[in-house]
Amino acid sequence: MSIIIRTMYDIGLAIRQRREQLGLSQEALAARAGVSRSWLAKVETGKTSFDFRMVLMVFSALQLKLEASSA
Repeated sequence: MSIIIRTMYDIGLAIRQRREQLGLSQEALAARAGVSRSWLAKVETGKTSFDFRMVLMVFSALQLKLEASSA
């Protein structure tokens, strides 16, 4: 899966798609990543500002990597 991330919504989309691909509920992923389910739900819909460290914790729990490349 490859998603170009330009907005907070794109980050949430990447998280939600991977979570669903792995068959995880929001509760299960939140527990695995060490974040609250309510925080995760807000991130998945792009409706919150967030501590980027926590986003990286969720990416790690989903075995997603964040890459930067030049256009």
